[in-house]
Amino acid sequence: MTANTNKIHTVYYDGACPLCSGEVALLMRRNGAGLLDFVDIAAPGFDPAPLGVDLDSMLQLMHVRRPDGGWLIGIPAFVVMYEATGFHTTARWLRRPWFARLAARAYPWLVRHRYQLPHTLVRGFFRAQERACPADSACRVR
Repeated sequence: MTANTNKIHTVYYDGACPLCSGEVALLMRRNGAGLLDFVDIAAPGFDPAPLGVDLDSMLQLMHVRRPDGGWLIGIPAFVVMYEATGFHTTARWLRRPWFARLAARAYPWLVRHRYQLPHTLVRGFFRAQERACPADSACRVR
C-alpha cells in the first residue's frame, strides 16, 4: 500500500480527546506542504450525515477522506497522515503487514481508554516526538 499524498486528505479527529488533539496539533505543525485538512468532530455543530458516516463510527476509528471522496479508516488513515507530515519511518512501519495487524489489534484498546490516559503521559509523548521530529527537519530515529 502506498500513501497518496499528492492531494489534500481530510482528517476527522476527536478534539475532546487529549491524545487525539495532541497528535493532531503535532501533525498540524508538520503539515507544511498543506497535504492535510483537519476537522474536529467534537466541535459544536459538526454533522457527519452529509459524509455518509455516523459519529459513533468516527469516534471509534480514525477517519481520513481521500481527495476522490473515498475513506481510509483505522491504521491506513494513520499511514497517510504520517507520510504527509514527514513521519516516513512510522508510516513505513505501519505499512508492514505484521506490524499493521499488531497496531490494528492494539488500536481499539487505545480508543476505549483514550480519555483515561494521564495528561502528563500524553504531553510527554508529544514533546518527545517534537524533539525527534522538529518541523524544519527530517525525523531522527532513536
